[in-house]
Amino acid sequence: MGFSLLELLTVMALLALLAAFAVPASTAPNAATPLNAEGDRLLRGLQHARHSGVALRQPVTLCALDRNHRCQNAWSGPLTLFVDHPPKGRRQGPEDKILRRLPPAPTGVSRRWRAFGSRRYLRWRPDGRTDGQNGRLELIAGDRTLTLIVTQAGRLRRAPKA
Repeated sequence: MGFSLLELLTVMALLALLAAFAVPASTAPNAATPLNAEGDRLLRGLQHARHSGVALRQPVTLCALDRNHRCQNAWSGPLTLFVDHPPKGRRQGPEDKILRRLPPAPTGVSRRWRAFGSRRYLRWRPDGRTDGQNGRLELIAGDRTLTLIVTQAGRLRRAPKA
Protein backbone atom coordinates (compact mmCIF):
# COMPACT_ATOMS: atom_id res chain seq x y z
CA MET A 1 0.00 0.00 0.00
CA GLY A 2 1.55 3.35 -1.05
CA PHE A 3 0.74 7.04 -1.32
CA SER A 4 -0.55 8.68 -4.45
CA LEU A 5 1.17 11.76 -5.83
CA LEU A 6 -1.84 13.89 -4.89
CA GLU A 7 -1.73 12.73 -1.25
CA LEU A 8 2.02 13.39 -1.06
CA LEU A 9 1.66 16.92 -2.49
CA THR A 10 -1.19 17.71 -0.10
CA VAL A 11 0.87 16.65 2.94
CA MET A 12 3.90 18.65 1.72
CA ALA A 13 1.75 21.76 1.19
CA LEU A 14 0.34 21.46 4.72
CA LEU A 15 3.83 21.05 6.17
CA ALA A 16 5.06 24.12 4.28
CA LEU A 17 2.12 26.15 5.55
CA LEU A 18 2.73 25.07 9.16
CA ALA A 19 6.45 25.87 8.83
CA ALA A 20 5.65 29.37 7.55
CA PHE A 21 3.59 30.09 10.67
CA ALA A 22 6.19 28.55 12.96
CA VAL A 23 8.97 30.97 11.89
CA PRO A 24 9.05 33.86 14.36
CA ALA A 25 8.17 37.30 13.05
CA SER A 26 11.34 38.76 14.60
CA THR A 27 13.50 37.35 11.81
CA ALA A 28 12.61 40.31 9.56
CA PRO A 29 15.78 42.47 9.35
CA ASN A 30 14.97 45.40 11.65
CA ALA A 31 11.86 46.24 9.64
CA ALA A 32 9.81 47.18 12.68
CA THR A 33 12.41 48.99 14.79
CA PRO A 34 11.37 52.45 15.95
CA LEU A 35 14.47 54.00 14.33
CA ASN A 36 13.73 52.58 10.87
CA ALA A 37 10.02 53.32 11.16
CA GLU A 38 10.78 56.93 12.12
CA GLY A 39 13.30 57.18 9.27
CA ASP A 40 10.70 56.02 6.76
CA ARG A 41 8.06 58.39 8.15
CA LEU A 42 10.42 61.36 8.14
CA LEU A 43 11.71 60.62 4.64
CA ARG A 44 8.11 60.57 3.36
CA GLY A 45 7.45 63.86 5.19
CA LEU A 46 10.51 65.50 3.61
CA GLN A 47 9.53 64.24 0.16
CA HIS A 48 6.02 65.60 0.71
CA ALA A 49 7.51 68.97 1.69
CA ARG A 50 9.59 69.25 -1.47
CA HIS A 51 6.72 68.18 -3.73
CA SER A 52 4.33 70.59 -1.97
CA GLY A 53 6.58 73.55 -2.71
CA VAL A 54 6.79 72.60 -6.37
CA ALA A 55 3.06 71.86 -6.70
CA LEU A 56 1.98 75.06 -4.93
CA ARG A 57 4.74 77.16 -6.57
CA GLN A 58 5.46 78.69 -3.18
CA PRO A 59 8.25 78.31 -0.62
CA VAL A 60 7.50 75.83 2.15
CA THR A 61 9.22 75.34 5.50
CA LEU A 62 9.49 72.40 7.86
CA CYS A 63 10.32 73.15 11.50
CA ALA A 64 9.23 72.97 15.11
CA LEU A 65 7.14 76.06 15.85
CA ASP A 66 7.19 77.81 19.22
CA ARG A 67 4.17 79.58 20.76
CA ASN A 68 4.88 82.71 18.70
CA HIS A 69 4.87 80.67 15.46
CA ARG A 70 8.63 81.04 14.98
CA CYS A 71 10.85 78.15 14.02
CA GLN A 72 13.06 76.81 16.76
CA ASN A 73 15.87 74.26 16.86
CA ALA A 74 13.80 71.49 18.49
CA TRP A 75 13.73 68.72 15.89
CA SER A 76 12.67 65.91 18.23
CA GLY A 77 9.34 67.59 18.91
CA PRO A 78 6.34 67.91 16.60
CA LEU A 79 7.20 69.40 13.21
CA THR A 80 5.02 71.63 11.04
CA LEU A 81 5.16 72.05 7.27
CA PHE A 82 3.72 75.36 6.12
CA VAL A 83 3.76 77.83 3.24
CA ASP A 84 6.46 80.34 4.23
CA HIS A 85 6.18 83.93 3.00
CA PRO A 86 8.93 86.36 4.14
CA PRO A 87 10.27 86.76 6.72
CA LYS A 88 11.63 83.22 6.57
CA GLY A 89 11.16 80.76 9.40
CA ARG A 90 8.02 82.29 10.84
CA ARG A 91 4.37 81.44 10.23
CA GLN A 92 2.62 84.78 9.72
CA GLY A 93 -1.04 83.83 9.74
CA PRO A 94 -3.69 82.24 7.54
CA GLU A 95 -1.78 83.05 4.32
CA ASP A 96 0.98 80.73 5.60
CA LYS A 97 -1.20 77.66 5.33
CA ILE A 98 -0.25 74.58 7.36
CA LEU A 99 0.24 71.68 4.96
CA ARG A 100 1.12 68.86 7.34
CA ARG A 101 2.05 68.16 10.93
CA LEU A 102 4.53 65.43 11.84
CA PRO A 103 4.35 63.92 15.34
CA PRO A 104 7.28 64.07 17.74
CA ALA A 105 10.00 61.45 17.54
CA PRO A 106 8.98 58.21 19.25
CA THR A 107 10.23 57.43 22.73
CA GLY A 108 13.90 56.49 22.64
CA VAL A 109 14.57 58.24 19.30
CA SER A 110 15.88 61.79 18.93
CA ARG A 111 16.30 63.94 15.82
CA ARG A 112 19.05 66.44 15.02
CA TRP A 113 19.33 68.70 11.95
CA ARG A 114 22.94 69.46 11.05
CA ALA A 115 23.23 71.87 8.15
CA PHE A 116 24.89 74.74 6.41
CA GLY A 117 22.56 77.68 6.80
CA SER A 118 19.75 77.81 9.31
CA ARG A 119 19.46 74.97 11.78
CA ARG A 120 16.07 76.16 12.97
CA TYR A 121 14.22 75.22 9.79
CA LEU A 122 14.45 73.48 6.43
CA ARG A 123 12.99 75.50 3.56
CA TRP A 124 12.25 74.52 -0.04
CA ARG A 125 11.83 76.99 -2.89
CA PRO A 126 9.09 76.69 -5.52
CA ASP A 127 11.55 75.01 -7.90
CA GLY A 128 12.21 72.16 -5.43
CA ARG A 129 15.66 73.34 -4.31
CA THR A 130 16.37 74.12 -0.69
CA ASP A 131 16.97 77.68 0.37
CA GLY A 132 20.76 77.30 0.06
CA GLN A 133 20.74 74.60 2.72
CA ASN A 134 22.24 71.18 2.64
CA GLY A 135 22.63 68.93 5.59
CA ARG A 136 21.82 65.80 7.50
CA LEU A 137 18.84 64.91 9.57
CA GLU A 138 20.15 62.39 12.08
CA LEU A 139 17.87 60.01 13.94
CA ILE A 140 19.52 58.61 17.04
CA ALA A 141 18.39 55.66 19.16
CA GLY A 142 20.97 54.53 21.72
CA ASP A 143 24.16 53.70 19.84
CA ARG A 144 22.44 53.53 16.43
CA THR A 145 22.13 56.46 14.02
CA LEU A 146 20.14 56.69 10.81
CA THR A 147 20.98 59.67 8.59
CA LEU A 148 18.80 61.33 5.97
CA ILE A 149 20.72 63.61 3.60
CA VAL A 150 19.20 66.72 2.02
CA THR A 151 21.13 68.36 -0.84
CA GLN A 152 20.90 71.99 -1.98
CA ALA A 153 19.12 70.66 -5.06
CA GLY A 154 16.41 69.48 -2.63
CA ARG A 155 17.08 65.80 -3.23
CA LEU A 156 16.72 63.36 -0.37
CA ARG A 157 18.40 60.06 0.39
CA ARG A 158 19.41 57.80 3.23
CA ALA A 159 23.10 57.73 4.06
CA PRO A 160 24.71 54.32 3.64
CA LYS A 161 25.06 52.38 6.86
CA ALA A 162 28.46 52.73 8.49
